Amino acid sequence: MKNVILALTLFAGSYLVSPTISVAQEVIISSSDSKTQEKVEKSKVQLQKYTEEHQKAIEKRQSIQADFEKKKSAGKLSPNDIDKITKKINKRTKSIEKLEKKMGKLEKYIEENS
Repeated sequence: MKNVILALTLFAGSYLVSPTISVAQEVIISSSDSKTQEKVEKSKVQLQKYTEEHQKAIEKRQSIQADFEKKKSAGKLSPNDIDKITKKINKRTKSIEKLEKKMGKLEKYIEENS
């Protein structure tokens, strides 16, 4: 008889405790989901900014390149000028590559957490 009462007490105790634990777990999961969604939204905004910067950087590099070619073909550049402009173009190219890397990381993060 004592074993039956003990078993019923344990069963009732586990029944009463388990719903509150599962409710608490759901709250924790939903709060972490909302934080993740906020981060995803911020990442989307940042990705938009990087995309705009990327377009501007490409246009700027193309204009520098076109101006360089024009002046070079006209013979108006000294060797020092050619070096300076080439360094400037290379610097723009590196900054574009960095932006592309950042954009790739953000896109990957957005895909994984959406």
